[in-house]
Formats: sequence, structure tokens, C-alpha cells
Amino acid sequence: MYSDNHRDKYTNFTKPNKALFLDRDGVLIDYIPYLSHPDQVKLPLGAGEIFKKWQESGYLLIVITNQSGIGRGYFTANDVELVHSKMCQEYERLGVYFQEIFICPHQPSDNCKCRKPSSYMLLQASEKYSIELSQSYFIGDAISDVECAINAGCNPIFLLTNRTLADAKNLSHTQASVQIVNELIETTKLIQH
Repeated sequence: MYSDNHRDKYTNFTKPNKALFLDRDGVLIDYIPYLSHPDQVKLPLGAGEIFKKWQESGYLLIVITNQSGIGRGYFTANDVELVHSKMCQEYERLGVYFQEIFICPHQPSDNCKCRKPSSYMLLQASEKYSIELSQSYFIGDAISDVECAINAGCNPIFLLTNRTLADAKNLSHTQASVQIVNELIETTKLIQH
């Protein structure tokens, strides 16, 4: 897990914190299946400015990511660290700092307790950083992200992509309370001060 040394600037442990939980692939960086090299890291247009607004509004930024490519043997945990290091450097240049990156390295057949849609990683983060989940959000582009948020009592935001249009139709029928956005910029209207 990657932690950055600027995190204390944005953390207040005397009262409950609120967080913006973020999926990695398709939200923080452009989606590439089983991305494994730092050179593949590309930030979505305007993402730095958007996440900086959340950060400046008092939200801790925490990454929650399934990386089953480790468990499948497609790449190593060290490869993932290098990707995260590059991602964090790119965001830090824009003034955006991640509190921590929580990773599930397992493949689905491992039946682990941490893989999304399990709420395990959100609950871990909540306990570690005194986060009030009901005042927090989770932006993801997969049904597993939405289910993870709901399972933890956190507010899900579903980011539409070409890969997830069919999922969005199902969501609108089964989970009417889920915020569905076409672009990241739309999430800033949800910021609670």
C-alpha cells in the first residue's frame, strides 16, 4: 500500500473525517486491462482539478482497487507499486495527495475477504482514519464499486464509461439512489462542506 507523506496536512483525528474513495482503473487513470507499467499511466482530462476541489473541501482521498493481475501472475506487487508511484507523482504535481492506496491482490477464485464488492477495504480505511462513511463518497466505474460502497454504508457514485453502459441500465432499475455521472466534473456538485 502506498501512503504519501503529505497526508497529515489533510487529516484531523479529533473528529470524524469524510473521504472520497476512488477506484483506480477508469477513474484515477485511464482504463487499460491489467495495466502493469508506469508508462501506461494517463490521467483523465481535468481529473487533478476535480480531485483537488474534493480535497480542499475536507475530503481525504483514498484509493480502493482490485488488482487481480497479481494473483493471476500477470504482474507483481512491485509492478503495481511502480504504477502507483507514477500515478501519485502525476497527481502531486497538480496538488492532489492520496491518503493511502488499499489493494486487493487476489483473483476472484481466491474467495478472499478484501476483494470488491466486499466492503472490507472501506471499513479498514474508515477505522484507520476515523472516517464517517455516511458522509463519504466512492467514485467507481464498476458494479463492484457501487456494491462495495453500499455494503459499507458509503454513498456510491457510478462513473459511466463505454464499458459500463449496460451496467448503468441495470443500476437505474435496482439501485435508484445511486448517483450516476457521465463525467468526473459532475461529482463536484455533490461536495458537502
